[in-house]
Amino acid sequence: MNRLFFLSAALLLLSLPMVLASVSTAHARDIVIAQSVDISGPLGYIGQDYLTGAKVYFDHINATGGINGRKISHLIVDNSGATEKSARINQQFLASEQKIDVFFGYFGEGSLESLVSNSAFKNSGIPLVAPLSGSEAGEQGKNVFFIRPGFDGEAVKLAGPMLSAGLTRVAVVYAANGDGKSALKAVEAMLAGRNMKLTGKYPVMTDGSGLNEAIGSAISGRPQAIILAIDTLPAAHFVKRYRQLDAGAFILGLSRIDHKILFDIAGKDLAAGVMIAQVVPPPGDWKVPVVLEHKKIMEIYRDEAPTHLTLEGFIAAKTLVNAMKSLGRDFTPMQLGDALRASRSMDVGGYYLNFSTRHNRGSSYVDINAISRNGKLLN
Repeated sequence: MNRLFFLSAALLLLSLPMVLASVSTAHARDIVIAQSVDISGPLGYIGQDYLTGAKVYFDHINATGGINGRKISHLIVDNSGATEKSARINQQFLASEQKIDVFFGYFGEGSLESLVSNSAFKNSGIPLVAPLSGSEAGEQGKNVFFIRPGFDGEAVKLAGPMLSAGLTRVAVVYAANGDGKSALKAVEAMLAGRNMKLTGKYPVMTDGSGLNEAIGSAISGRPQAIILAIDTLPAAHFVKRYRQLDAGAFILGLSRIDHKILFDIAGKDLAAGVMIAQVVPPPGDWKVPVVLEHKKIMEIYRDEAPTHLTLEGFIAAKTLVNAMKSLGRDFTPMQLGDALRASRSMDVGGYYLNFSTRHNRGSSYVDINAISRNGKLLN
């Protein structure tokens, strides 16, 4: 997918120090939002959609007067999904003389982990809002605020259709990285709490390495259901090949899987019936006010259809802006963090968030959708 139209080619080629230098020319009263996100890496299609949704909302806010009269300066740096690059970006963010008011929308291998483990971040008082992650990393950080639920919430929701169908033998195919291992742990806990047997757990690399072994081992274990805690491309190839061997397989996936790509690769006969968790409402459900608002603003700023990920980015940006607006014209990063922690029932247009000092995941919303034979998602 090519969704880089909102960033000039020059921006993507700039080094981080040069990008930071460009931001330093922003008006002193601008609110600086720093985002490290995978745009060009292996999961860039996820980062691009999430960033698109967030950016259209920030653009809309700037075009309509800003936040209590202050404009947003949205600093975007592509980490390419590379762990070392993500860590380097964080070091440079934290060492910059440019005042960063909030970190936002982090996505990319190592981006979240390297930030929350950095002592300079812990001591800075600068909050990180809406990292695109369901993993445990950052869940204990007092300055980290997730919008989406964790993998444990998704896993519990996936249990519903399996229990309704009387299925008790379950295999897990998981990404061989931090997120995948965290998702595996959540699924294992869910199965153990429901007396469901784990027939096997099989790691797969982002590039698809290990997929053949996972398919062969899963078939040998004869599971009744398979949970895919892997990214879209390996998930699509798994479905395409596994269902040729076991047409009756009950296959479920976590929310990072793009159902459209899976459908295109696996084909309608093999993709139909695959169930996928979603952590925001359907992007076509106009009865939800924030969904309709997202649609209207996307039509103004982007010539593309909304997706679950653009909607999630939009909701994340609106959550941050709402918290800032509540603080008046001037505020510190610590005051922003305090405002988020005080949010017990934030209504973001029919999508509700509840933060507390004991829980930094604002939403528990998880829905399960099945892919239809025409590629749509059915509740």
